[in-house]
Amino acid sequence: MRYPAIIEAEGKDYGVWFPDLPGIVAMGNTLDEAFSHAEEALKDYLVEAERDGVTPIPPTKLESVEVPPGCTLAIIAPTAAIAAS
Repeated sequence: MRYPAIIEAEGKDYGVWFPDLPGIVAMGNTLDEAFSHAEEALKDYLVEAERDGVTPIPPTKLESVEVPPGCTLAIIAPTAAIAAS
């Protein structure tokens, strides 16, 4: 699954958050590092949902996402496929 994510510059660092997934956030000293951490955070969310038998929250369509001023919209996918348990 690919989710919309909001990218924010915070000084020299970057923050990433998922509008559909409150509490799932990532930070990085570079944009690449922030994306990598966001991919990991998304993977962790999906693995935990599967482990707990919970259906993941479906991603919102891009055109429905509100992007705060000064932020950028991106699409992020988890770092690896989830293995069946």
